[in-house]
Amino acid sequence: MLRAATTFASDGSFDEEAFRTYLSRFVEAGLGVYLASGGSGEGHTLTWEELYQVYRVGVGVCKGKVPVLSNQPEQYTARATIEHAHLAIEAGVDAVNIYGPVGSHGEAANETEYRAYFDHVLTEIAFPVVVALSTAEAYCPPARAIAAICNKHAQVTAINVLPPPVGVLADTYFLSLRDALTRDVEIYVHYPGALTLLEMGAAGTIGNEPNILPKTFRRLGDAYRARELQEFTRIYSDIRRFTQYVLQWGRTPRWIKVAMKAFNIPGCGLREPFTMPEQPELERFAVGALALNIPEISEIAKEGGLLA
Repeated sequence: MLRAATTFASDGSFDEEAFRTYLSRFVEAGLGVYLASGGSGEGHTLTWEELYQVYRVGVGVCKGKVPVLSNQPEQYTARATIEHAHLAIEAGVDAVNIYGPVGSHGEAANETEYRAYFDHVLTEIAFPVVVALSTAEAYCPPARAIAAICNKHAQVTAINVLPPPVGVLADTYFLSLRDALTRDVEIYVHYPGALTLLEMGAAGTIGNEPNILPKTFRRLGDAYRARELQEFTRIYSDIRRFTQYVLQWGRTPRWIKVAMKAFNIPGCGLREPFTMPEQPELERFAVGALALNIPEISEIAKEGGLLA
């Protein structure tokens, strides 16, 4: 699963045709997509009408072929979260991803408030829901709180667990969450350390790197299912080197759009406050990425006209 970038034309408008082409790469690779994420999808920059358009196009390209879910931006209130979720449901997504409330001016929800927020939201949304942790939230709930929400509300079908706070081990958090669940709820994890977490029962991985390397992530999953662990380790190592490299250009959406621009992938526009670096920096990105010797990067470079 991946949180897909949103494609923009050079004038900053949503580029629907580029988005159809962009999403088709993930359909071909068999990867499920989350649409209009607040980070990778620049969801906070989208108008209400644009959000609906992104959901509608994503559903048209992906539904029935790969899972297609909304990842509407984090909100300060339950009311706003409910409104955004219903917009995505109306557009036809398979499920909606719900984050906890965003902290404000140094203040954050406590555990009681966090659980009450989800009780309010999930009372109003009778539709498949994925509960997700978010780095945008000022508060990371303990595993017991997430499990209690899932145990109480039957429409919760999955959990997305991003890296827990500093000092909390990913496998420890995962185990605490799994052990506290009283019904079957799929748990998806970020790909670092995925082999251990998959062996412990994770349903799959979710991340941003498949925006550029969808085929590589498909091969990673295929290697795991075939129990080809040497091949899994080789591919995993390639992805880790790629992640380490691209973070020189910042977190999402910046590095994704830099990569798209460097390799001539249509729809690479960025919205404020982000700006694209100058051409020499884009060339430096492409040269360094190619030096990683990842087969899919060479394929992308050929498709973009950078290699013969």
